[in-house]
Amino acid sequence: MLWMLASLFFFWCAFREILYSILPRPGYDTPAPITKSYLGLVLSLAVIFAYPPVHTWYFQWFLSRKATELAENQRASVHCNTSFDTMLDPEMLFAGHANPRTGKIALQAPWCEILRAYLRHPERADRRELDSLDIFTHESMHIRGEMNEARTECQAIQRNYRSAKLLGVSDDIAKQNAIDIYNINYQERGRIGGMQSAYYSDQCAPGKDMDEHLPDSTWSNP
Repeated sequence: MLWMLASLFFFWCAFREILYSILPRPGYDTPAPITKSYLGLVLSLAVIFAYPPVHTWYFQWFLSRKATELAENQRASVHCNTSFDTMLDPEMLFAGHANPRTGKIALQAPWCEILRAYLRHPERADRRELDSLDIFTHESMHIRGEMNEARTECQAIQRNYRSAKLLGVSDDIAKQNAIDIYNINYQERGRIGGMQSAYYSDQCAPGKDMDEHLPDSTWSNP
């Protein structure tokens, strides 16, 4: 919000400069010529300050569209929480949360930035970047109505390949990323136990109870 307020202020400065080149300023009889250097400066600052919020809004819109597709056209709306938003969120200890009644998904700071980093270089994604893909897919599964965390996570595990492709990752890299999430990140949850165990089930495996036999599952053969 502060970025946008700053941008609007500089746009207002530019507007005022142009206006007073057409109409006289209060107390003057004739309009003043435009100071091109000043106009260029304030317009540049307006664009610079507008970029972060516009970039975030576009990313949220993009994620909302893809989450809706993942949720089988149940309408989803993704919001990337700022650090301030996260501090005020009652569910700040979770990486994200979703409400299937409203379709709203909140991704806590800094997970949207980590997901953006993943999308910039999926071929060399690290563990946290792979987690960011899985978190996005997981919360999209909640929008479908499933609230049991172990089942929701298993649904996400089977759709991370689909999710990565929807986000623009090439087929072979999306497949490898999804397999790595299952073989490394997911299995580690089972070993850690504790709170992580709520997101893990030994039945989440090919041919076991939670296998949905999706044609484009992470587990399916190319």
